[in-house]
Amino acid sequence: MSRLSRAELQLRTRAKVLAAARAEFAEHGYGDTTIDRIAARADLTRGAVYSNFPGKRALYFSTLTPHISQRAAARQVTTPAEGLAAFASAWLDQQHPGPEVLTEPADLGTPYAGLLGLNAVLLGLSLDASPARQRSPGRGQDLGRMIRISRLALTLLAGADQLTSAPGFVQPFAVARACAHLADIDVDDPWRPPPTSPPIRPADEAWSPPAVTDEVLGRTADLDGVIVVLGLNRLSAAEDVVRTTDGPVTIALVSSSPDELGPLARYTTGALLGCLRQAVPGLQLVHDEDGVLASALGCDVIGDDLEFAASVADGRIVARAESFGAAHAIAQLLQNTCGR
Repeated sequence: MSRLSRAELQLRTRAKVLAAARAEFAEHGYGDTTIDRIAARADLTRGAVYSNFPGKRALYFSTLTPHISQRAAARQVTTPAEGLAAFASAWLDQQHPGPEVLTEPADLGTPYAGLLGLNAVLLGLSLDASPARQRSPGRGQDLGRMIRISRLALTLLAGADQLTSAPGFVQPFAVARACAHLADIDVDDPWRPPPTSPPIRPADEAWSPPAVTDEVLGRTADLDGVIVVLGLNRLSAAEDVVRTTDGPVTIALVSSSPDELGPLARYTTGALLGCLRQAVPGLQLVHDEDGVLASALGCDVIGDDLEFAASVADGRIVARAESFGAAHAIAQLLQNTCGR
């Protein structure tokens, strides 16, 4: 029998850690599970666990993510109300982390809020793509309203998630109906374009895109149009892009702590995408923990406050911008170019 390579041994160890952690979390919950108990269950050392995962929270999200990777069963949805009801029903069938996971010290507040805002953009785009919206006059001008409604729906569902400790109180069918009714309410739209924009740097460079996965469709991303690299503290810029251009957009998520925050990002966006019954037109989502896509675009410094955007056309990088407002600036450039 041939000996396992170092990489194969590491994969086997990681799988053992995940299996042990999954069992521990299921039996004892997040609060009472410890790294020592996971290590003992996996018949490994504490150091072996930490060599694969930075801590208990990252390990917890890593055990959840495979369960939300499958898309919801296809179903014909014709209106935003039907889309919200179907989404809410699928959401309430999922397992979601309790508040003790998200209120641990360290840093989750801003990144998690940004990820929830990104989820609202994804859900809003999906609702805006329903057949009834496609047929309505002025379709596309009301995307902002769909995003605001999506925020309200996610708020309602988050509240329902936290009441799982009160069996019988949450009635999933009633919650899904309440989400459906949100489609018809009037909501204020506080969004405004960024007040300032960085300079756009024209370019004319051959583009050799890396092979990265679009999480929306689960296939290799087609890297053309606007590509925006966002740190987890700058995810609000995703809404700036989709409200500025209807051209192809790719959002790549990066972090200065990919081992810690990467599992959170994958879980949070995957939980939403797994419940959608409608398409998310014009938007691709890439988890770029290794910074491969960012580097290929010419972005060398990765951080949670990063906002970097590039325009790609006909196999060439034609423009870049970086810092606050970069995503909007490049999206506006593409929209103006396409509108000529």
